[in-house]
Amino acid sequence: MAPGYAPEEVPIYRDLDTRDEQYERAQDSAEPFFAVEQYEEGYAVTYDLLPTGFQLAGPARRELDERLTRTVEEIVGDADRPTTEVSRTVGDSLGNVSFFGREESAREVAAVVSTIVLDENNWVTGEPPDVTGSNHRQND
Repeated sequence: MAPGYAPEEVPIYRDLDTRDEQYERAQDSAEPFFAVEQYEEGYAVTYDLLPTGFQLAGPARRELDERLTRTVEEIVGDADRPTTEVSRTVGDSLGNVSFFGREESAREVAAVVSTIVLDENNWVTGEPPDVTGSNHRQND
């Protein structure tokens, strides 16, 4: 079975408490955090591989960036899909694409992202975050 989610299977967190609980669960079980998150501004797609101790290999990150570009351009270019300005941060361990006006659009993008990000064949040993310094990375 291929890694990733079908659009209708992508986890969605509609409030911060649920999101925080699921992020803590991911950390405790050393699993990736992956979801569509609902905010007042719209929907965001978020991934975080830090709990796993791995990060995306360079070729996988580049493929993710290319596929995201194509998918987001299709959505933004479609007049039938309401979308605010979409911004994205695509990193080796953390990523966010936001904001989408419709849950369905966010789920579509999340499904594309998940096939790359959740495929363990695309992972390499990660650089641990500096938990003692001011550069402590976390999913806020």
